[in-house]
Amino acid sequence: MASLKVFVFDHRAAPARGPAAARALPQGIRRQDGMLLQALLADLGALSDVEVVTASSGRPGAPAASAGVDGATGTTVDGKVGGNASSAAIPAYSVGESLEAVYAEPPFGTHFAAGMRAADAVWPLACETGGTLEQLSRGVLDGKRILLGSAPGAVEVAASKLKLARALADGGVAAVATYSPYGALPQIAGPWVVKPDDGAGCLDTLLFSDRAQALAWIRANAADGYVLQPFVAGKLGSLSLICRDGAAQVLACNQERVAMRDNRFYFLGSVVNGLGDDDGALARLAHQVAAAIPGLWGYVGIDFVLTPQGTVVLDVNPRLTAAYAGLHASIGCNPAGLVLDLLRGPAPVPIPSAMRRAVSVDVGAF
Repeated sequence: MASLKVFVFDHRAAPARGPAAARALPQGIRRQDGMLLQALLADLGALSDVEVVTASSGRPGAPAASAGVDGATGTTVDGKVGGNASSAAIPAYSVGESLEAVYAEPPFGTHFAAGMRAADAVWPLACETGGTLEQLSRGVLDGKRILLGSAPGAVEVAASKLKLARALADGGVAAVATYSPYGALPQIAGPWVVKPDDGAGCLDTLLFSDRAQALAWIRANAADGYVLQPFVAGKLGSLSLICRDGAAQVLACNQERVAMRDNRFYFLGSVVNGLGDDDGALARLAHQVAAAIPGLWGYVGIDFVLTPQGTVVLDVNPRLTAAYAGLHASIGCNPAGLVLDLLRGPAPVPIPSAMRRAVSVDVGAF
């Protein structure tokens, strides 16, 4: 049987320029991105029926520089994944000058096109911010290649806090209420959160003591594209899923670690499978979300808050999340292989809880 040639295109490791470039990212997020790239390439490289196509040459297996970003790796050591671990052997993938050339032509340049031509399937790594992941996903489909990710329409919904809140509400999913600063706002006492409508993670997410202060900050900073949400107190968590055809399989229930400084949120990392789901409530939530956004496919993350009244969804991420860096070690099987198995049929049977172990993924201090 012929190998499947997979082109992994890491948009976020490229210089921030050109019409499709994302905003400059903090070092911690770039470190996280490097960990995810390393982990994905290691997982794909461990599959005997997969060849990884490099961005630099458009050929499988071409020699290339290290894939790390800012010296980051995703090596698992004693159940802990960190940004400063020693580098492991990974399939060749060139970042640097080859990605510089990606922006020579819109939207993603000759190297993106060359990589697609040499591959059967494309796994895009990008943030939703600025429509980048949606554009990449459409480019893969326009190039008549297998998209190893969610449909562009699903990415568009998940990328917008306002659109996501509407889609989840329509699907009967309990989600954080989200409002435009230019519309009617309810009189809800207590803290409010301000964040970009198309932001990723904790980037540019701020907490204010009340609604009036949140609105005042938006107006004072002429912050277009921001939304407001009443703050939901509780325990932060996330799900690592694989999705297909409106259904989902939970791979991990993760504990999220977030800190605050100067009224800003900072993401510090995840404890993969650090949360239990004895009553199956989180598995049911995963199925509800997948049914509400049926175009979700492959690896998907859900951020949520556990409250005394129930679980409230904060975000849906149609891409790799930080937890992926520790997922293989946590569940004892190859998550990239599980995603590729979706090409042959529905999601696999659940992974027994006895096979799961807690693995810490640290993205570094803020």
